[in-house]
Amino acid sequence: MDSAIIWLLGATGVVAVALYVTKGLLDQIPDLAQSWRRARDAFRETERSGSEDEV
Repeated sequence: MDSAIIWLLGATGVVAVALYVTKGLLDQIPDLAQSWRRARDAFRETERSGSEDEV
């Protein structure tokens, strides 16, 4: 009986840590997407300005 309680508490702890880590990762997605858009836009802007210089 005691080992079942310890296993239950251990499993609950693992699930809690997994949820905490998952929430942390999901919270970072909007910032990552915004950074990706800014980098993509900057890259496209340098391509446009580079092609205009050649004309």
